[in-house]
Amino acid sequence: MFGLPTEDEGRRDDALLGQNLVPCTSYQPDLEALRAAPVRLLVAVGEGSGEALAARAARALAERLGARPVDFPGDHGGFLGGEYGQMGEPDAFAARLREVLTDAA
Repeated sequence: MFGLPTEDEGRRDDALLGQNLVPCTSYQPDLEALRAAPVRLLVAVGEGSGEALAARAARALAERLGARPVDFPGDHGGFLGGEYGQMGEPDAFAARLREVLTDAA
């Protein structure tokens, strides 16, 4: 996660993680509202995310919406360029984003 220590010291009381983990993992999106949205929705997944929580959630959401997730280079932070201590693939990510947005038009 952004801003967390790079070393896992075992604590789970960090403000970012501690207060957000339960609400985030129990959130249920309003699928009917998403389906009725007047815009095209794309659910993105980082190619390197494997079975991480965010990737599993994105795939499940796409499935429930009857869509295929859109793969992006990198992992969950594929757009990052090292500014938060994580290095993604920002150039490849940007190219894929341009491609997806162009195709969506």
